[in-house]
Amino acid sequence: MNTLSLCCAYLRHKPLSTLLNLLTFASGIAVIVTLLLMNAQLNQEFTKNLKGIDLVVGGKGSPMQLILSSVFHLDIPTGNIPLEEAVRIENHPLVRSAIPVALGDNYNGFRIVGTNTDYIKHYGAELSTGSLFTEPMQAVIGSDVAERYQHKLGDKIVGAHGLINSDDLHTDFPYTIVGILKPTHTVLDRLVLTPVESVWHVHEHPDEDDPEEVAYKKEHPGKELTALLISYKSPIAAATMPREVNKSSSMQSASPAFEVARLVNFMGMGSEMLRYFGWYLVILAGFGVFVALYNAMNERRYDLALMRSFGASPCKLFGLVVTESIVIAATGTIVGIILGHLFMEVIAVWLAEAKHIHVTGNMFLPEEGWLMGAGVIIGLLAALIPSIRVYRIDIFKTLVKR
Repeated sequence: MNTLSLCCAYLRHKPLSTLLNLLTFASGIAVIVTLLLMNAQLNQEFTKNLKGIDLVVGGKGSPMQLILSSVFHLDIPTGNIPLEEAVRIENHPLVRSAIPVALGDNYNGFRIVGTNTDYIKHYGAELSTGSLFTEPMQAVIGSDVAERYQHKLGDKIVGAHGLINSDDLHTDFPYTIVGILKPTHTVLDRLVLTPVESVWHVHEHPDEDDPEEVAYKKEHPGKELTALLISYKSPIAAATMPREVNKSSSMQSASPAFEVARLVNFMGMGSEMLRYFGWYLVILAGFGVFVALYNAMNERRYDLALMRSFGASPCKLFGLVVTESIVIAATGTIVGIILGHLFMEVIAVWLAEAKHIHVTGNMFLPEEGWLMGAGVIIGLLAALIPSIRVYRIDIFKTLVKR
């Protein structure tokens, strides 16, 4: 019987202890893998969606909320800004481009965004079929929207008031789908895009049954935008533009790079704690393996002494104990990596349904290779002290006592 088969026989002899150590090991690795996959993909998502946007201008409020609502479309807007102010900023000599964003409605949970074709070109999106919008009440839909509802060119869709799915439909103002975008793996995939004039047209006549909407329209009779996505002509603008905008009583500016760095740092604190917890589980499992092997040495002293008497060298017995620990560690690590990817797939389904954010467990990170190595090293360290005891077995005394 070779070392590996003998090792497996010993592990089967203690199934409960083996299973407990293996599951603890796998749980820790699964937590770490899930966090690695989530962080890597969210960072990619942030990077792709922030592409070329130097500044976001919107209503007064939280800068983070402004970025999340206007760039990532994950939060409610901070408010609106007058069109006159937006035009003034757009014509600023340090501004290369200013893409308008007008929010307020949704289509079955997918946001309807009033903008211009520069927004589509900014992300390098291509049409799968149809053409870009050229007049109000035409719509170009993202690939996720088209896939979810199997839309085709010429279909009519009706928006609902607000940014979440509701029954407050604008049935008198249907949009006509004139284009469907190819997947971009950016925020465009989950948006319904239409000219800004469409949003103004739909909201020119507020719902008389909604007193808040009527009151808001009376207070703000002019045309408004939710935000401007600005690209600078010169780096000098980064030092002057935010100050100029923030002097206004109705507007604020937010740096996407700065706010996302804050968000990543905030998320990193939570994920760091979970990562530490994952490593704690792995180390705890390693300690469990150590205790199991250490205690097993007392039970196996006679077996090991007998093997020595039949000619097995101390090195062979040392290798037997080490192999047993490494088998648990390696198996636990492999199971943990598989579980981590499965957990990620479950999270991906929830994120796609709740936030229309696409992540996947169907990818492999280089860090997972390092995890495999770390798991084996922990298994090796757990076996060192028990395996060294092999050299201290007194063959004669052990066999006589038996």
